[in-house]
Amino acid sequence: MAYTLELYRTNSLIPEKIEAKPILTFGEYADGWWTPDCEYVKAEKLRGRQLSEQYIKTNRQLMDRYILPTFKSTPMVDISPSRIEAWQRYLIEKKKLSPKYANNILSIFSVILDEARRQGHITKNPAREVRTLANNSRQRGILSFDEARDLLTNVSYWDNPMAYTASLLAACTGMRLGEIRALRPSDLRDGYIHVEHSVDRHGALKSTKTGDKRELSIPGSLMETLRNLAKLAGKCDRLFSIAGVPMGSETIRFSLYRALARMGIEEAERAKRNITFHSWRHFLNSQLLANGINEAKTRKITGHSTAEMTKLYSHFMVNDFADVLRITETIIISNQ
Repeated sequence: MAYTLELYRTNSLIPEKIEAKPILTFGEYADGWWTPDCEYVKAEKLRGRQLSEQYIKTNRQLMDRYILPTFKSTPMVDISPSRIEAWQRYLIEKKKLSPKYANNILSIFSVILDEARRQGHITKNPAREVRTLANNSRQRGILSFDEARDLLTNVSYWDNPMAYTASLLAACTGMRLGEIRALRPSDLRDGYIHVEHSVDRHGALKSTKTGDKRELSIPGSLMETLRNLAKLAGKCDRLFSIAGVPMGSETIRFSLYRALARMGIEEAERAKRNITFHSWRHFLNSQLLANGINEAKTRKITGHSTAEMTKLYSHFMVNDFADVLRITETIIISNQ
């Protein structure tokens, strides 16, 4: 009685009513994410990590298509590892996504949840407790050095000179097909080419996959060929174009496959070895490392960007890549 009387005297007998906090759903938190005005994107820019427009746009599309339909109405505090794992199975079994693709979407989800944890909306990121799926994608096949030199020094295998030049350029630089299709006459410099664009599915220019720019030294004979293409391009802003129309990716790919068949690698063998246009990147990467080019320089050339990548070669100087040029010249010069 004394205790309750004391509560009464201090006006503490009936506690103050605490207003219930509104429940924050994932959809409400994710509103505005992966846009140029997103606070996370702005913060990353201040930290020195410039996210490309294409990267932001792609993440937004993946979030809208695969994450929000499942978690839009889910309270943030109710997102658990088990619910995420069930969603993973849904992506694989119902949406028929590859494990690699599903893992990429999970990483986008995790970035959002990490930021929510940092801001105090949740106590921990449940996505970090979810194991990634096994990546069962096939390893990309590559041509041997002798096969590549045979293919690239015998023009009789090729039915499209421009597609041949595209493969030659990819073998010597490791450029992605989208980057090659995006090349402009103005990207040809004195002894090297400037790479800062790729193309989207409609053929329009966008930033490279990593958002980086790079300069690549190429053999003189290849540079001369590219300058001749620039003359043929006329008013078209693309180096690889026919009658003013930029070349499509399929034209370049299928010409390569036909050349391989003429060389003796028929479609069945090509498919079994998983040789595609993208194999040129793996081919050059292997050749550079096999010839003693260090990993940092190899990454700079091929445009493989990682968080740990050294900035040793971030400022291009032609002489820095003289050793690389000697290697690429051996690829396109016949030993006969």
